[in-house]
Amino acid sequence: MTGRTGRALAVLGAVAALGVTFPQGAHAATGNFVYHTQPGNVTRTLVDPMDGDCYPVGRQAQGQVANNTDRRAVLYADKNCRLVVAEELEPGQWTSHSEFMSVRFGS
Repeated sequence: MTGRTGRALAVLGAVAALGVTFPQGAHAATGNFVYHTQPGNVTRTLVDPMDGDCYPVGRQAQGQVANNTDRRAVLYADKNCRLVVAEELEPGQWTSHSEFMSVRFGS
């Protein structure tokens, strides 16, 4: 009985240690980020985008942008979320005109 109990406690301890050492999964913003691409003023939507991920928008986004998520959206002038920040939109904020090539979300 003691051997089984000891092994069970060792397994439980290992499981607890694993739960503490592995990071939590990535979090996603809740909601939609709506923008328009040119030419043609085509409406595009990102649904529940992941925090910290860079989202290239393909053709340059130009026009109305609405951040209907619960995270800040940082709009960049390049495709890799590295160069000049074009604009920042807080949760629930929108703008009638913005130009950007990528976006990243975060708290």
